[in-house]
Amino acid sequence: MGFLDLHPTDSVQGLLFLRPDRPERVRLMNCVDQLNARYGRDRVRFACSGTDRPWKLKAEFLSQRYTTRWGELLAV
Repeated sequence: MGFLDLHPTDSVQGLLFLRPDRPERVRLMNCVDQLNARYGRDRVRFACSGTDRPWKLKAEFLSQRYTTRWGELLAV
C-alpha cells in the first residue's frame, strides 16, 4: 500500500465482509492524533511499535538514484 491509497474513511464504499471501525476505536485514534499534534510526533504510540530505534540511516551507504536524479546519472 502506498500513499496514493490513503483517503478519508467516510468516502470509502463498504465491503460485504469488512466491518467499519467501531466508534470507540475511532475516538481512540482521534485522541492519539490530537495528543501527538499537541506534544510532538510519536509522543503517544502503541506498545507494539517499540520504544526506541537505536539504528540511524547512514547516508554514505545509500545507493545512487540513477532513475530519479539527473545529477546521479552514470557518466561513460
